[in-house]
Amino acid sequence: MSRKKVRLLAIAGSALFAVIFMGGCLNQTPVDIDQVRSYADPITENILIATTENNYTKYSEHFDATMKNALPESLFLETNAMIKSKIGTYDSKEFWKAERKNQYIIVYYKARFTQEPAAVIVKVVFQELEGDMKISGLWFDSPRLRS
Repeated sequence: MSRKKVRLLAIAGSALFAVIFMGGCLNQTPVDIDQVRSYADPITENILIATTENNYTKYSEHFDATMKNALPESLFLETNAMIKSKIGTYDSKEFWKAERKNQYIIVYYKARFTQEPAAVIVKVVFQELEGDMKISGLWFDSPRLRS
């Protein structure tokens, strides 16, 4: 195969990749950061304070039915005790980013806890249900939580 054909195939392959990649990006609706933060910031703050207070009612207030079933109070108390033993209690949070995946809005925060020198990544997954933003997923990640 000549160099010209190889070069042409490489260009065609790159162009095809770009079209496929950009097409996937174009199908995603951009996230309105201000609008997302208007509900995500206070709800997430409420959850993080509830971990310090060991308050399941406050913690699960905005959970959807699936989350409430997956994380009953007994499991919350057990998990929360483990989290506190590794990273301490909640101190502060900083918005990091938000993205849309299908019907979900995923919001990330960098949080500070009293016994974790590194940022704790808090990932909160929201979904609109009957006009209200409900939490469909919640994760905490840090070096101490992984150890």
